Amino acid sequence: MKANIGITAENSKAVALLLNKLLANEFVLYTKTRNYHWNIECPSFMEMHKLYESQYNELDEIIDAVAERVRKIG
Repeated sequence: MKANIGITAENSKAVALLLNKLLANEFVLYTKTRNYHWNIECPSFMEMHKLYESQYNELDEIIDAVAERVRKIG
């Protein structure tokens, strides 16, 4: 059963396409951030390590929210 959210099927498809592109970009950023987190080498290691950890945790929440929205739209 398709959810009726007040937009046409054509618009729904267009929104899902844009959200999927956003999701792909967010996932690339998440992966790069995790890589930096694992491989940082600098005098301020711990500060940067914590910063990247905070960022990838935020990105994880964003990825989950966008993926759920895409799923709801269809």
